[in-house]
Amino acid sequence: MKTSTSTSEKIFNFIFVSLASAGLGYALVNQFILDKPNKDLLLIMICLFFASLASWQRKKNRKS
Repeated sequence: MKTSTSTSEKIFNFIFVSLASAGLGYALVNQFILDKPNKDLLLIMICLFFASLASWQRKKNRKS
């Protein structure tokens, strides 16, 4: 039985992926361009980014 994804869930997934990618970009800029290494922030943002992508892909694949 197919379940449809609600509009609010799609918006939440988009915002979560966007915020995770923005946080990862901020952490990478701090690490390599501004030379202010914060390895804890970088590690957390990498984990959040991959978790958000995995969640988005899981929900996208469940739909088909």
